[in-house]
Amino acid sequence: MSLLTLKQMSKMDAQHICSWQYEQPYDVYNWPSWQEMCSQDMEFADDSIREQQYRSLYIGEELAGYIQLFPILQVIRLAIFLSPQHCNQGLGQYAVGLAIEAAQKLKAAEIDLEVERWNKRAIACYEKAGFAIADQYSYRQRGSYKDVYCMVYRG
Repeated sequence: MSLLTLKQMSKMDAQHICSWQYEQPYDVYNWPSWQEMCSQDMEFADDSIREQQYRSLYIGEELAGYIQLFPILQVIRLAIFLSPQHCNQGLGQYAVGLAIEAAQKLKAAEIDLEVERWNKRAIACYEKAGFAIADQYSYRQRGSYKDVYCMVYRG
């Protein structure tokens, strides 16, 4: 039995996620305030995007993280996050496993994800789960450039 369960992300979950504050260098994963997210219809503040793409990770009744299942043609791109207080507790493999299962149900030809090249902790977790680096590139997001690996699930 998995320590984590996957649920549809609620509006309350989304609001709570906006309050999470990661320490450096992981602070790049901090979201703007819920008010700012709503005013710009950003990501999970948009009801339809939240419903279609986002799922919450729970330990019992406690919100422990979330995943995004982003469709790109025949690919499902994953994003997987644990709350700051749930990082470094051995939950990564459980979260990645649930994300892979959810993506496989969408019948995409491929499952991939992007991970910043400096994030050795996440890269190791993804490799252990069956992902392999397939490409590397840079792009601009929220005002700064990200150097990322694209990792593809090989099973």
